[in-house]
Amino acid sequence: MSRLPLNTRYRRRNVATRNLMTSIMLLYYHVWLLFALAYRVKCLKIERRIKIRELRGQNLYELISQSDKMCISHLHMDRRTFSILCEMVRDVGGLEGSRNMSLEEIVASLLYILSHHFKNKTVGIFSTGA
Repeated sequence: MSRLPLNTRYRRRNVATRNLMTSIMLLYYHVWLLFALAYRVKCLKIERRIKIRELRGQNLYELISQSDKMCISHLHMDRRTFSILCEMVRDVGGLEGSRNMSLEEIVASLLYILSHHFKNKTVGIFSTGA
């Protein structure tokens, strides 16, 4: 058998090297694409958590800061009594707000559950719909 000309052997080796490099570059691109998508999902979860926290804070503000009528209808006590109760729970009971819920929100959700006979605290004024 005769051997291929020298330039044909190098051409085949160059094509194989080029195919290998192309495959490596595509794999590298796909890995970085997966990392970028995972990072985006993480950012969306954080944004959603911030939005839910803001909605809960707004609902709590509307409940205990705007009018006695709304506070009495939902918690069965006026705003002054609610603030005294929160202060007593903090000072006497030693309860503190957590990273996820303030003390006022904890007390308001407890009173709401007790006053409206709900078994699940996500039903009612503090639910975010998500």
